[in-house]
Amino acid sequence: MPPVSATVEVIIEGGRIEDIRLLDHGNGMEQPAEAIIEDVVEDQSLDVDSVSGATYSSRVILKAIEATLIEAR
Repeated sequence: MPPVSATVEVIIEGGRIEDIRLLDHGNGMEQPAEAIIEDVVEDQSLDVDSVSGATYSSRVILKAIEATLIEAR
């Protein structure tokens, strides 16, 4: 499996995640895992289910979001 990477921009307003922009997603099968972004914004949580068939990519995107949120503190 090739390495998977993701770079995101998280827009926070009033203590809420308003938007997450996927700036880069290095993976051969990008699209399915990217649906997890909507789940994070909707649930306001990183505790969301991985996208079936794209579990590893989903986790990479979640880790990128988590890292961005930690940096923003």
